[in-house]
Amino acid sequence: MDKIDRKLLALLQSDASLSNQQLAERVHLSPSQCSRRLQRLQQDGLIEKQVALLNAERIGLMVEAYVMVTLTSYARSAAAAFHERMREHPAVVECCSLTGDSDYILRVVAANLQQFSKVVHEDLLGHGEVANIRSSIVLDKIKRTTELPL
Repeated sequence: MDKIDRKLLALLQSDASLSNQQLAERVHLSPSQCSRRLQRLQQDGLIEKQVALLNAERIGLMVEAYVMVTLTSYARSAAAAFHERMREHPAVVECCSLTGDSDYILRVVAANLQQFSKVVHEDLLGHGEVANIRSSIVLDKIKRTTELPL
């Protein structure tokens, strides 16, 4: 990966809607050279996918919370069941396994506190493999970015 690749990646992280022509102009390449580089970056797995970032509040998702989860058992079957439920649950937009006191951290979005409560009580605590949860509601987002430092 060279300087031009890094510039292309930075531009795409900032605005993935830029056309190939616009990207080529900004990195001083021909459109065909730019296109070949982008294809290579995708094939090499540096670009996983391009998405639209939505405003959660404007689409009615007014509650965001971080939920720390501890499992009752570390048996593979319990963890696999939990993983599958988290992958499939639309309100869980992020799930990461952790070191430390908790086993997982989830980022959950919901329309309101009642919907969030339902996720906690029915979808998390309503299954045998979850021993404990601690949740924190987001009050204000000081910084949120999807851009990785290049």
